[in-house]
Amino acid sequence: MFLYSVYQPAGTLDAAERAVFVRQGFDRLAFLLTPVWALRHRLWRMLGLWALWTVIVGVLASTLRLDAAVAALVYSLGALAFGYEADRAREDALSRRGMLLQGLSLGETSRDAERIYFDRINAKMTQDAPMFTATPNPSFSQEPRS
Repeated sequence: MFLYSVYQPAGTLDAAERAVFVRQGFDRLAFLLTPVWALRHRLWRMLGLWALWTVIVGVLASTLRLDAAVAALVYSLGALAFGYEADRAREDALSRRGMLLQGLSLGETSRDAERIYFDRINAKMTQDAPMFTATPNPSFSQEPRS
């Protein structure tokens, strides 16, 4: 099972529909295909950092006349960092967009985590709600009839 952080917009009526679940831990797609991952999540800073890292590796490889395998290893170290920091980059971007951390959930997939999270919220809401409400009956009176 994976841990997901749950972000929702603050003070909106459709907060549940706009909830975003961010998987915690290493992101393989961010490691293998950083620019595709950054574009998919609209993380322009991360895309810029990846482009800068690629330029730095290229400049180092050409000035130091690094072997292609060594240059690939240096690039892979940066890609590894992108994979480990992917969840924090997404959380930071969501926070800047006005989303608030509402809780955590577990699940094998994002859909499982979503189901578990909202089932837990619904169970809590029904637990807090009264089982029945007593409404006064106007036809019933405490006084005896004469």
